[in-house]
Formats: sequence, C-alpha cells, structure tokens
Amino acid sequence: MNKAAIHATDIASRRLDRDGVRARLGAACRDWQIEVVESTGSTNLDLLSRLREDASCAPVVRAAMVQTAGRGQRGRAWQSLPGDSLTFSLAYVLPGGPAELAGLSLATGVAVVEGLSDLPLSAPQALGLKWPNDVLLRGGKLAGILIETVPAGPGRIGVVIGIGVNLRQAGDVAARIDGALATSDDKTGAASSHVPASTAIPAIPATPPAALESILPAPDMTSVLAALIQRLAVMLERFGEQGFSAFREAWEAMHAYSGASIRVIEHGRDLLHGVALGVDTQGCLRVATDGGERVIASGEVSVRLVNSSTDAATGADADAPSALRGSRR
Repeated sequence: MNKAAIHATDIASRRLDRDGVRARLGAACRDWQIEVVESTGSTNLDLLSRLREDASCAPVVRAAMVQTAGRGQRGRAWQSLPGDSLTFSLAYVLPGGPAELAGLSLATGVAVVEGLSDLPLSAPQALGLKWPNDVLLRGGKLAGILIETVPAGPGRIGVVIGIGVNLRQAGDVAARIDGALATSDDKTGAASSHVPASTAIPAIPATPPAALESILPAPDMTSVLAALIQRLAVMLERFGEQGFSAFREAWEAMHAYSGASIRVIEHGRDLLHGVALGVDTQGCLRVATDGGERVIASGEVSVRLVNSSTDAATGADADAPSALRGSRR
C-alpha cells in the first residue's frame, strides 16, 4: 500500500460512518436509530431531553466527533480530540424503577470489554474492569461509563448510557488532564482559592489514560462503535430480564483489582483500606478489612491500589478530568 492509500485509510479510521455502523449490526439492534453528528454539547443531555419528551424514541445511539459540553461523573469535563476518542450515548427503556438498575454500570463494563474483545486485539487479556465503571488496559483508563436516568411511564425507566473510549494518543490525553488539574487542588475540580492552604486535601493521583491503539493498530471508529453496540444490545435485553445477577460472574472474572490491597477514598480522604474481594448481588464492592468485611455502594468514592501512585489495571473512574469521564462514577 502506498503512502497516499495509507493516509486515506488513516483518515477513514478516524471518522464515523453511520451506514457502516448499521451494516455491521446484527438482528438484536438492526432497527435501532443510529445518529452521528459532527458536534453537540453532550450526547447524554441530548438523549435525556429526548427521552423526557417521548420515551418511545428509544433505543437510539447518538455519537459525536466533538462534545463541547461533554461530562462524566460529578460533572467532570471530558478531555478528547476528534478521532482520538470515541464518545457516544445510548438511550434505552428498561422495566422497573431505579432499584432494578443496581449493577447496570458494572454490566455495561462487561459489555464494553466483550465488545472490544470481538475486535482483532493483540492482547485482549490486557483488558480489565475497575469498580464501579471503568475499563482498564494495562493499568491505564481505557474507557469510562456514565449512566443517567429519567422516568418513562409506569413500571419503566429510561436510561442513557454514555461511553467514552480512548482510541489514540494517550500521552496527549494525559497532557490535557495535567493542564486541567493545574487549576484544581483536590482533583474534583474545586478552584484552589476555595480551599485554605492549611486544610487542602493532598492530591490523589488520577488513573493514567490508556489508548486502544496499543493493542489494535489504527483502530477504526466505525468498527469499534458497531462492536460495542452489538454487545450493549445483548446486555440490555438480558439485564432487563435477569438484572445484575446474570453478569456478576463475568464481572468478577474481569475484575482488575481482585485480591489486591486497595484504598477506598471519599471526598479526597481515605475511607478505608482493605483487600478487594469482588461484588455482591447488587454490584456493591466487597472489601475485607481488619474489622471484617465492608460493602461499599457506588457513589462519591474512588478506589486506588495501596502503595501505588496510579491505579493499576485501569478502571471506572478517577478523581480528575479524563478523556472518559463517562461513569465515571
């Protein structure tokens, strides 16, 4: 292949082709709406607004090359450039209410790992999950998940699942994160002027970013999106019928921190230290401590390895802006 052909292929791989995505989808999601836009504020907000107006619009997938107001857990900004990361949201209606959604972010993580593993990766075993909603690649954060909900009528609830995957240029993502952190002192985005120096919380290192290109040269955005939609469709149908119990075993097999000594951090301070055991039937993290087993619900907490300046195995969220602040907890 000559240089011109290589260049053309590279450009194509950095673009999203809606028809190409649709052509790759199987029967489970062939009739879904697939939308690809150049720019929007936030694909999650777009679909939340649409679900509020008419829940019958779902299922719909909306992907954007650029999100000007993209955000992740706790409102953190997304750090991504067109073609370097894949960012999209999926609107879906599930039976039940908020209580029936326990563990959905974990089940979504399983689907993301499975979808990526359907691609010709050189090292699929390098993928793992970090509680509650990050996908890791060799200790770096590869993808994040943000799930938001709206009422969808009696006995139904609308969910919008936002997902971001770093495809290329992990080093550039890290540089943008460092720049964003220069204006905050606790990695949650609070301006340094809001926290007196005498009470400032020591910085907690964020999970370093990872990029799919390290195990899939020249990742094609269209192929990656189609692979993820396929697995998400299967996951959502099964989750609607069986809940998280159908995914617990798979999640624990992918748990990057299983058996490791961890710190559980809340609002920038250590909540407890212990050994990560796995998750319970509701998707809560089980931790063995000196005082016995503790169960941690997803919320304003983060997990780090003990005696590590960064998360290892990569995962669900970090207390700093990242390319994927997508569920980002």
